[in-house]
Amino acid sequence: MSEAFDRPPRKISFEEWAADFKTIPREIRERFRSWEGTSEASSYIENPACFVEHGGDSRLRSLRFDNSLASFVLWSLLLSEEDRLHAARRAGKTIIGALKDLGTVPVIAFSAPGTVAFYPDGAWWLPCLMEMEEGLLRLADSLGFGEEACPARAALAAFVNGAHFPLPDLVVAAAGSCCDDFSALMQRVADLGHKTVWWELPYRRDSGKIGGAVERTATGLIVPARVVDFVEGELGRVKKAIEETVGARISEPMLREGVRKANRIRGVLAEIRDLAYGRRPCPLPALEAQICEMLAIHFCSDLGAAFDVLSFVAETIRSRVENGRGVLDPEACRAVWVNPVADLRVMNMFEDLGGAVAGSEYMFRQALIPIPVDRPPLRALALTVLADPMIGSAAYRARLVVEEAERYGAEGVVVSNIPGASHCATEHAVIAEVVRERLDLPVLEVTVPPLADSGLSQLRTRFETFFEIIRSRRHR
Repeated sequence: MSEAFDRPPRKISFEEWAADFKTIPREIRERFRSWEGTSEASSYIENPACFVEHGGDSRLRSLRFDNSLASFVLWSLLLSEEDRLHAARRAGKTIIGALKDLGTVPVIAFSAPGTVAFYPDGAWWLPCLMEMEEGLLRLADSLGFGEEACPARAALAAFVNGAHFPLPDLVVAAAGSCCDDFSALMQRVADLGHKTVWWELPYRRDSGKIGGAVERTATGLIVPARVVDFVEGELGRVKKAIEETVGARISEPMLREGVRKANRIRGVLAEIRDLAYGRRPCPLPALEAQICEMLAIHFCSDLGAAFDVLSFVAETIRSRVENGRGVLDPEACRAVWVNPVADLRVMNMFEDLGGAVAGSEYMFRQALIPIPVDRPPLRALALTVLADPMIGSAAYRARLVVEEAERYGAEGVVVSNIPGASHCATEHAVIAEVVRERLDLPVLEVTVPPLADSGLSQLRTRFETFFEIIRSRRHR
């Protein structure tokens, strides 16, 4: 690693980040150079100024970043995804747009030759990153999805204006146990005329007697075998639709290879989470840790690059831990964070005021667990689907939060509600009750809109009060 980057870990401003770009060693640029499956060569490490000046991601100027080389690579992979998708289109690859399921359909799609998958859902971050300049929420308003709806409404607007991602050759949409707003959004996307295959994601009953044969998910959940049969059949229909779109068969060995590659990424992520959330001082800031977790969902449209980048992140924070280095105060107040935030500045603020994320539940736990390799691939994926925390009870999510807090020694829990999301109406109360009953920890509920400018002062006060409570409890 270059001497210029052999320095104590810390968070830096956008200006420092952009200036450091000039000192990135050549060997690092070469290590992350090409986009898989295209004839275009481009380093993943881009000058951050390009994402602001040409990509319009002006909110980056307001953030603070980890100062490692791995952070440069990680952010570049994330922010260059639209360019990578357009490069895939120019290269003649088939593009699959997956909606809702978070972590399953891309494993099938990337098993097919010449195919990439992505989640248009991710457009919900664009209004924040581009500080509303892209007009997606205004367009969503005109389409009948106003402020009362989840910020994911930006995805519908992105399909309409076509200014962000290439329109997919096939949309795969999960229906059934789904957020009300997002269910309506997916129907509108289908009504636009996009080729769509629907598959049903059933509700998972997390309590009560289950009759008949049962199977166990990788997370220990007991589910009826007949439900696993059903989901396996639904995924078989998805596979067939992808095959018809691609014009090539996806064989069982190809699926097994796709599962192997996905599990390789999930294995690296497990190490990153344990190091980032379980160590004092914290070796990786919350924003970078959250981005790492997000790569498990669809590999940021490049499965090979996602593994390389995550491996680099793991290598970096492993070195920091071995040398006793961290980015935050060892006495930071440690909390499990529930639900992702749209306005990324809030995570910066949380840490700047004395907090540290020590565990997470970002709504896609099923994308982080190993896919079983002792069963046929589609059945293994069906079992993974059925571990989705969002298709069961809020009590199950609460138990996941408790497990995170116990595993990483958290001192509190923050539930970040998403404006307009139907599941947010009641889950905080359930999570808070279970956490207090099982662990006697304080729980803070906040609501973070896509742009939280008007509420930042109030959030600051609430975080400071939350930290005072945690510190006072240390001396009981």
